[in-house]
Amino acid sequence: MEVQEEAEARTVRLSDGNLMPLLGLGTWKPSKLPRASMQGAVEAAIAAGFRHIDTAFGYDNEAEVGRALQAMTRQGVIRRQDVFVVSKLWMTHHAAEDIPKCLEKSLEDLQLDYLDLYLMHCPVGLKRIEDQKFPVKDGQLQTSDVDYVEVWRGMEALRASGRVRSIGVSNFSVLQLQRLLALCRVPPAVNQVELHPYLLQTELTTFCRSNDVALVAYSPLGSPARPQEMIRGDTDPKGLQEEPVVVDIARRLRRSPALVLLRFHVQQKTAVIPKSDKSHHILENTKVFDFRLSEDDMQALRSLDRGWRAFTLPEAKSHPYYPFH
Repeated sequence: MEVQEEAEARTVRLSDGNLMPLLGLGTWKPSKLPRASMQGAVEAAIAAGFRHIDTAFGYDNEAEVGRALQAMTRQGVIRRQDVFVVSKLWMTHHAAEDIPKCLEKSLEDLQLDYLDLYLMHCPVGLKRIEDQKFPVKDGQLQTSDVDYVEVWRGMEALRASGRVRSIGVSNFSVLQLQRLLALCRVPPAVNQVELHPYLLQTELTTFCRSNDVALVAYSPLGSPARPQEMIRGDTDPKGLQEEPVVVDIARRLRRSPALVLLRFHVQQKTAVIPKSDKSHHILENTKVFDFRLSEDDMQALRSLDRGWRAFTLPEAKSHPYYPFH
């Protein structure tokens, strides 16, 4: 992984040579929240200058994202090669025959011929039962025992086919990455994980950087929009933007707390994919390259590390590949 040489680098060069923009738009939204127009959010992001769009089969929004990409292309705002589009292999599609089917469905909905980056969404697999995203039987999540190394063989085949330019993983631990790197033919270019000052994951980030695996931070703002039933009590990161250390830095720099939190990652050459469907927030997020944090500010933010996660998938805790220990 090599950071592009510019006065302010806005992309990172992946281990396979492809460039990934450091600022992206995340599109995950809890299914129980009202569905605002994802198409409108993606169009607003592209108009504001975003060139990295992150989605997934499991988000149930790829058709909306695809309509936005087509609309902005028709209007001449972007060409296909201008935008870095990411999707993910869902957990119910870990069987060898299902891996290409999942990709094809994503490409069809996105109205694209290829993806710039395709990620294995999680090392834990789920049984494929009809169209259930989280198949449950007798109150139990139905996990599968497919080895993520075997799944990776299917990912490597997709890359060889030209339908995806880069391949990577999401939610992988250090141990899982070590094993995958030892057994793979094509190393993962990216590991997309939850990262923010309440969850630094220092061992994991150090390992990724030393092994040329680029990092993408999801929930960089602590995922405050989750519904109440997803909030994890007193050890939840949802209040990160109200954290006094963050607020003080933001006030002094005359920036929003959100922008300070995004800058914290970008300054470390970690890509960020904040989610927003509000056009003024989307536009504000593009200002992340307009300022720098001092080393004292960076250290103050690092001191907030508490191991607080927004996402843990507790229903799969007994699975041998559960990554959130």
